[in-house]
Amino acid sequence: MWQKIRSFGLLSGIIFLTAAVHAQLRFSVWSDNYFEVTSYLGKTTGDRFNVFQFDLNGTAVNERDWSLGVRLLAPIRTIAGGKNRSGNTFPPDKISLRWTADNNDPAFRLDGIGASRNPIVLQNSNEVLLIDRAKQPISSNGRYYVQYQLYSALTIAQGKYLDDYLSPDQYTYLKYRIPLLFTLYNGQGKIIGTQEINYEMQLPPRLTDGAMVDMEPDYSLEIAAEAANATLQFSTQKDYLQGVALQMPDAIRVHSVTDFELRVKALEPEIVRNGGGTLPLSILSLQLTPGGGLNKIKTNPKISLSAQEQMLLSAASADKKQVQSFNVDYWANLTPGQVSESKSGAYSVSLLYLLIPQ
Repeated sequence: MWQKIRSFGLLSGIIFLTAAVHAQLRFSVWSDNYFEVTSYLGKTTGDRFNVFQFDLNGTAVNERDWSLGVRLLAPIRTIAGGKNRSGNTFPPDKISLRWTADNNDPAFRLDGIGASRNPIVLQNSNEVLLIDRAKQPISSNGRYYVQYQLYSALTIAQGKYLDDYLSPDQYTYLKYRIPLLFTLYNGQGKIIGTQEINYEMQLPPRLTDGAMVDMEPDYSLEIAAEAANATLQFSTQKDYLQGVALQMPDAIRVHSVTDFELRVKALEPEIVRNGGGTLPLSILSLQLTPGGGLNKIKTNPKISLSAQEQMLLSAASADKKQVQSFNVDYWANLTPGQVSESKSGAYSVSLLYLLIPQ
C-alpha cells in the first residue's frame, strides 16, 4: 500500500495575481455536464466528459510554466426534488477529476506537460491545481493557427455515505448542481482565461450494489487532499538564518488490522528547481505527530529526507475500522553556503509514503 504526493516546494519573492487578456490565446472548457449515480459503487464518466481547448492565433504564442486550476464556487446543493436525508450539502472531497487523453499533437501531450494521471480531489473553497507549472509550453511553434485539446473524466467516490444524499421519499429523484471555475494561469501567476462549468448530478430514490461496498480492506493509506502539496517559503532574513516549518494537520490516515509502520522516501535524488538548479534532500526534515482522534504511536522519529526508504512511524492497531490520523511536520534549513550559491525560484521533490503491516 503506498501513496505518492507532490509534497515540497520552496518559493522566493512575491507572486502577484492580476487579470489579463491574451488576444492570441483563447481558453475554453465544455462538458457533457449531466450524469447519474445509480450505485453505491459510485460513478466514473467517460474519458472525454470534459474538454479543455486552447486556441492559438499567431505564430508568436509561447506561454511557458503555465498552470490550470479548478475551484468549487458554492456548496453542492439540491436543485430539484427537495432536501436530502441528512440535510447536508454534498461533500466535494468525494468528487475527483482525472486526466485521460489529449488530441495527439506532439507539441502538446499530457506526458510532455507532466500532468498527473491520478485522481485530483476537489476541496470546499480552495483552488486545486490540475496542472502545476507545465513542462511543455502552450506554443504555436511557428504555425499561424493551432488548436490543442485535453480531456478528463469525473468520478464520484463509492461508499455507503451516498445514503445521506438520497431523498427521504422513496419515489423522488434528487438533482444536485456542482459549480466549478477553471482558471488558466501564465508562468507569472497572471490569469489568461477562465471558464465556469455547472455539472448536474442525479441520484435515484434507491441505489444498487450496496453489499459490495460494505467490504472494508484490511489495510488502507490515504493522503488528505489538502496535504497533497506542501509549500515551505523562505521570504525573510530570519527564514534563511533559522529555517522554515510547516504542519499539515491530519495529513495521513491509516486503517490497519495489525500493527504497522509508515515509511517514506524521495523519488528524486535531489530537490530540483524549475528552470535549473538543485538542493540536497537533506535540507528537508519531517516527522509524523498525533492527529485528531485515536492513535497508538510507538515511535515517530524526526528524519532527514533521503532517496533511501526510511521508517517514519511505528504504531499499534487491531481494528481496521478504526482510523488513525497523523499530522506531517516539515522543516527546511539552508546552510549559509547553500543560501549564497542557490538561485531563487521554486524547488520541488516528490515523496512516496508506504504502509508496511507488522
